[in-house]
Amino acid sequence: MKKALVFGAGRGPRTAVLECLKRSGVPLPVKDLARVLGMSYMGVKAHCIALEAGGYLQSRRAPSSRGRPRMLYFLTDSGEALFAGSGEELALSLLREAAGLFGPAAPQKLLVMHFRSRLELYRPLIKGESVIARARSLVRLREREGRMSMLSETGEWEIRESHNPLQPIMQEYPQTRALEENMVSELLGTSVRRREEEGTVVFSTRS
Repeated sequence: MKKALVFGAGRGPRTAVLECLKRSGVPLPVKDLARVLGMSYMGVKAHCIALEAGGYLQSRRAPSSRGRPRMLYFLTDSGEALFAGSGEELALSLLREAAGLFGPAAPQKLLVMHFRSRLELYRPLIKGESVIARARSLVRLREREGRMSMLSETGEWEIRESHNPLQPIMQEYPQTRALEENMVSELLGTSVRRREEEGTVVFSTRS
């Protein structure tokens, strides 16, 4: 995350607010943000107002069961951009150059090689006999990579990732989604389905 772009006092708490909204994937009121972050309502409110003034957050009113509308905050495009790295732009540029130099099949071949390399990198780090144990291990690895990964074990298990650094590449080369799905399936030792829900990448068992 480009934390240096979040100017002003309280940079740490403001980063926490942005990350909380990014992980949630849905607009949240100040009350919920304060509860999750363990901060005061007024403190979070001040940070939200500052981030909105800076163009990183946007707010909208939503009906409430108590009659008084709630103010919900969510990330703007500028807020989302804080989580992007420069490596994705370089990778996308190199894939385009490869297509120009070696033909239209070159990007696909490079992407296949990339996911094979990631598979071999991950494989010895994935521990556990059961699918759930391996999923926990994978989530820890992906979380360290900044993917905001978490495992839901309520009912059918799901891995949910709020940040997808490969999104620009996947938009231009949709086959990348299937390559990632196959990699996760191999790592977990079970058939996995990959889907996207409002910017969140979800891996679940294929029924």
